Amino acid sequence: MSKTPIIYYMFAMLALVLGFYACEDDNARPEFEITQISRLYVSFEEYGTTDERADTTIRVVYPADSSVFAFSESHVSQVEGGGPIYFNPYIKTIFQASVNNSQEGDGVDTVISTVQVTQTGILNNSGNGLRSRYYNKVKGFVYHAATRSLLVVNGAGPQAGIYVVDNPGSAGIQKQPYKKLMNPDLDMWGATYQSDRLFTSKISAPAGIYMFQNLTTRSVRASDSVATLNPERILQIEGATTDLRGMFYDTVKNVMAIAEMGDETTVGSGRILIFDNFSNSVNSNSDVIRPSRVITGSNTGLISPVDVVIDTRESGVYLYVADRAAKKVSRFRYTDDGNVEPDKVIETSGLRFGVTPVGLTLDARDDSNRPQVQ
Repeated sequence: MSKTPIIYYMFAMLALVLGFYACEDDNARPEFEITQISRLYVSFEEYGTTDERADTTIRVVYPADSSVFAFSESHVSQVEGGGPIYFNPYIKTIFQASVNNSQEGDGVDTVISTVQVTQTGILNNSGNGLRSRYYNKVKGFVYHAATRSLLVVNGAGPQAGIYVVDNPGSAGIQKQPYKKLMNPDLDMWGATYQSDRLFTSKISAPAGIYMFQNLTTRSVRASDSVATLNPERILQIEGATTDLRGMFYDTVKNVMAIAEMGDETTVGSGRILIFDNFSNSVNSNSDVIRPSRVITGSNTGLISPVDVVIDTRESGVYLYVADRAAKKVSRFRYTDDGNVEPDKVIETSGLRFGVTPVGLTLDARDDSNRPQVQ
């Protein structure tokens, strides 16, 4: 028997295997392991060291949907005090920004921490993180799977805008954004994504939602990779204040939730604004939208909620809230309305290291919410 067919066959099989792993088609579906997971990551803003250990910047609630709602582990990331936090299962990475409080000026910690999550949920800091002078007021993240890009929302100041980072989960982490979409007149907080649309909270009057579109394909100047960022639409929220903060769009249930801070002292002054059938609001001709439901009142315990996430599984029923003034992480049902008590609460004021929760991200996975490449 001739050796040529055998050699040809072996090379063909090798090419098939290599082609499977090296496919760069934007429409290809990245590897995504489907398991039953409900893991809540909480970002804490304190930073410093003690004689015993560094202060905690991330805590984990696992499982987040069980009858026992408590922290199961903690982690110290690369940021000098935690800010917004975001997890994406495609690249198995947590991104955490520095707190950089506005009252402290522009801040000096411009790192975005990159924390790898193993299959068993162990957290490991990856490299030195993403570092750029543009990341001085980061308020949100989204990951665009089709282009393998991280979109970073820098919320205010001269460098306000959305920065696009290529392949942030790779071994050779790119530290500088390859697209800088900038507009110093924008005041933004949070980020959530659907069908190539990015939404952020508009925290200048009149308060509402900015909608941006096609950011990863936006042309930029060849000389400096800069383009002017303008929203595709602005949706004003009826009755909302400029204290809007984190937001989350559950595209499976078609529900948007936005945290609205209260007066920072009165229990019940904070609000969670919920928009059912949110796509209808986006597709309507009206530029003023009204929440379907509002979780607020003394029974809720909300004072200054700053972030919110929803369990996107079809079987998921919970909505989670981080409240920086109340120093609580609360679990509600996403169908709740009005002056309701939370289903579960974790008090964080008595924790030894890091007491102020300021950001949430949820890894809740099964076959019902498998991410789609967009």
